[in-house]
Amino acid sequence: MGTFVQNSAQEDEHIFRSRSPDVRVLDNITLPEFVLQNAELYAGNVAFVEAVTGKKITYGEMVRDTRRFAKALRSLGLKKGQVVVVVLPNVAEYAIVALGIMAAGGVFSGANPSGHASEIKKQVEVAGAKIIVTNGATYEKVKAFGVPVILLGEEVIEHELGKPT
Repeated sequence: MGTFVQNSAQEDEHIFRSRSPDVRVLDNITLPEFVLQNAELYAGNVAFVEAVTGKKITYGEMVRDTRRFAKALRSLGLKKGQVVVVVLPNVAEYAIVALGIMAAGGVFSGANPSGHASEIKKQVEVAGAKIIVTNGATYEKVKAFGVPVILLGEEVIEHELGKPT
């Protein structure tokens, strides 16, 4: 738990400080490199638990799957700086998807899967997204956007022409 520090200059501003020591983050390291740098030391420990299903992902699985997803994105042609819109609910794999996008050099952009299709489409267009990542429950909302779609947990990848590979 953090310590509450009230700023006397502005009564409505609240700052919480951790009781733990500050974490030093180097300037020349990416977020995925930082997050995963010592994960192998805890390979058998649980990193994420999905609240609804109880599904667990270990640190070892997180490292492996993040690297696999980054490699898959690069093999699909994702280039550094290109945007990937993620339209997923709160699932255990969410962090793997986000870290994988960044590890591949992409830019992560999260969209609310409960949003209307027109809202999600607007985000995809404004961001210039090159790929969408979603699940079966949200696929119908995004399939006609003219952007390749990766279905999480599925063996199907839809391309711009809508033909599965």
